Amino acid sequence: AAYNLGNILLRMGIIAGWLAFLVWIYLNQADLSVNPLEILFFWRDFHPLILIFLLSLWLDLFLIYRKSEKKDAEKRINFKLFDKENNQKNQGPKYYNTLKAYPDKILTLIDEAYFLAKKLNQDRASIIHIFRVLLKEKEVQNVFIRLNIDAKKLISFLDRNMEEGDEAPGKSSDKRLSLKAHQALVLAFAEALIAGRDSVDTLDLLKHCCDKSDLLTEILSEMEISANKIENTIAWFRINEALLERQRRFSKSALLKPGTNMNRSYTAIATPTLDQFSHDLTVQAKFGYLEMCVGREQEFSEIFQAFTGGHNGLLLVGANGIGKSAIINGLAQMMVEEKVPKFLKDRRLIELDVPTLVAGAEASAAQERLLLSISEANRSGNIVLYIDNLENLIGITSGSQESLDLSEVLAEAIRRKHIFCIASANNKNFASYIEGRAIGEVMTTIIVKEPERDEAIRILESKVAVLESRYGIFVVYGALEAAVDMSRRFLHDQFLPLKAINLLEQAASFSAERAANNPDDVFCDKENVATAISDLTGVPANKISESESQKLLNLEEEIHKRLIGQEIAVQAVAASLRRARVELKDSRRPIANFLFLGPTGVGKTELAKAVSESYFGDEDYVIRLDMSEYQGDDAINKMIGGIDGTFGYLTEAVRKKPFSLILLDEIEKSNPDVLNLFLQMFDEGRLTDGQGRAISFSESIIIATSNIGAVFIQDEIKKGTEIEIIKQALIDEHLNRHLRPELINRFDGVIVFKPLTKENIFSITTLMLKKIKKALGEKGIGLRADKNGVNILARDGYDPKFGARPLRRLLQERIENVVANKILTGEIKRRDIVIINSKAEIEVETGPEL
Repeated sequence: AAYNLGNILLRMGIIAGWLAFLVWIYLNQADLSVNPLEILFFWRDFHPLILIFLLSLWLDLFLIYRKSEKKDAEKRINFKLFDKENNQKNQGPKYYNTLKAYPDKILTLIDEAYFLAKKLNQDRASIIHIFRVLLKEKEVQNVFIRLNIDAKKLISFLDRNMEEGDEAPGKSSDKRLSLKAHQALVLAFAEALIAGRDSVDTLDLLKHCCDKSDLLTEILSEMEISANKIENTIAWFRINEALLERQRRFSKSALLKPGTNMNRSYTAIATPTLDQFSHDLTVQAKFGYLEMCVGREQEFSEIFQAFTGGHNGLLLVGANGIGKSAIINGLAQMMVEEKVPKFLKDRRLIELDVPTLVAGAEASAAQERLLLSISEANRSGNIVLYIDNLENLIGITSGSQESLDLSEVLAEAIRRKHIFCIASANNKNFASYIEGRAIGEVMTTIIVKEPERDEAIRILESKVAVLESRYGIFVVYGALEAAVDMSRRFLHDQFLPLKAINLLEQAASFSAERAANNPDDVFCDKENVATAISDLTGVPANKISESESQKLLNLEEEIHKRLIGQEIAVQAVAASLRRARVELKDSRRPIANFLFLGPTGVGKTELAKAVSESYFGDEDYVIRLDMSEYQGDDAINKMIGGIDGTFGYLTEAVRKKPFSLILLDEIEKSNPDVLNLFLQMFDEGRLTDGQGRAISFSESIIIATSNIGAVFIQDEIKKGTEIEIIKQALIDEHLNRHLRPELINRFDGVIVFKPLTKENIFSITTLMLKKIKKALGEKGIGLRADKNGVNILARDGYDPKFGARPLRRLLQERIENVVANKILTGEIKRRDIVIINSKAEIEVETGPEL
């Protein structure tokens, strides 16, 4: 405060001096108008105003000195002591007092932590005491705001748990600090040293406090925070600092970077043709037009090694949306800052616009343009070419001319080392058009992989400022984590980081819509991301509500509303759905794989439909395959598609609707190759379709049905054999003849459906009549059935061989068809009641007239 007050007084003195000088000019304007140059000799006039001005000039110099002293004082870390060359010559320091790297503000906080420990009758300040005093700092509070954590609740937790201490006694050279606290201070110093900061700050210390204390870890876990979340949030603030610093640094570093095609030594030549068909990425980077590149150290290292190793052509290969363009933007920024090997310094990164190059030109003219561009780049001597989607240069044709492969022109230039070139292509185009050709042979391939989880989160962190400004919202860390995790889990045909960026933007849009109705609710959190993913895929990814919890707990009851009997099957399916919804299953495998065995007409298919309606909300989520249609040699192509571009029925249906129930009817009739395909699907939860795309089945339920051993089941049930004994006999004596043992073992459950009893048939009849009653009710017509009439319908509609299947047909013939005819003839009108009498015949009770 005293330092700032001193600066204010100095500035006031300086302003007063300049005002005095302006007043002196005003008083002497008559003399100055005669001889304007006289103003240059103002110091000869010993007027009091001039003396005040001269004093203000001294104050100017003193203020500059004062600020430089403060800046030097803030540079607490002596980097020369840790310089690599210095270590090679002098072996570096054997000991170093890391507290010298801490500013006075943090040293004061450490003192406060010690006094807090003494207040609690503890000998030394531990991690939790340091953490507690750090919470007073604005920078630390901002971290927890981004984590959407109630600071008061966190402080309350801490205060309740600090009294007993959180560390076992350990040897420490500092009598005021515990061993782990001492370690945290050293690690925070190392963090600042590696990052190149002038001193240790509060965020460095916070990061290394959070993973050193078991008690603190428990307290943070109680609030759903982990050390990893705090580390990533701190990285978020570092990225924001870097974004601000980048603009300042670019404006400084780029002063010597030419804004035209000329290099600093003025040896480059003009490139008019190349300029016509290209964009200068280094100029765009110089003026801050390119987005910041986060991470990708491995790819940059490979690029630098390849160029310095004598390779003139590099090819970045990776899926769309994986970040190839971001790497190129990052390289352009590094070239502007000159944080590149000597070879790349003072060079321009030029993106060749291939569509513009070939637009409106015959193949020969396009070749001439490319040759001129390459020639200019070669003669200029300071250009690195970048070509996005390299396959666009292959097979250029025009009119009746033969095909001309422009990539061969480029390949020849690279082979002769006339140019330096970086290109990019996606995996499919690389395999189809580039690999094996001349251009593929002369270019060094660098595989660009999907970023790891933490790196993807930090890439999103660099995008948040733009989203917040665009949508007027506040994004919390949980939204970023959810965007990465949910996009990885549910969006399998897209790639990080782009799919997470798009998902976060959609969540931000939802948040903005909500904020428009409620201005106080501007937070974008993980629930908004879950809403976005549910909107995209239909997957219920949001937090389980109280009503949904009850629905899951009562799932058996929900299913039995439309399925009669088969309690064992229903219980097994319901249990698997509950495990999946609370995420206790293996995230890679399907939600559940079941094999339903039993005679026809006992409810196998109906259970699948009931599950779809109860859990997914609609029968439309059932993907049904009649496996008798997949017996031929083309079964695999029909299932997953072919290399000719045809889509597979199964893979395409699941790709469009990953949250589904797959019903494989009569699986034993499948082609053996299809059964081998199911082995992979059940075990790994994924298949590769004919187009090379990985299709995930991790959000699907797979139910296979079979009539194998149907007669055996009926006979054993009549004998009173227990269902488990029947199941084992079925597997040993019947299933193994049709299905391989390893496939049978992949099922989570082999469930035997019992033949229906008379009571079951009566209940099924009642259930079907309720559906008819509902349909009539929509027309204003009632339905009432006598119990004896229902018994007659149940008896006549049941066939031991076909189960309940004939029952539906019987009800259509005896009830629905008769009622339909009577409605058409006018015998049944609105408000009338259809009665099924004791003989199962139709009667009509006339309703009241209006």
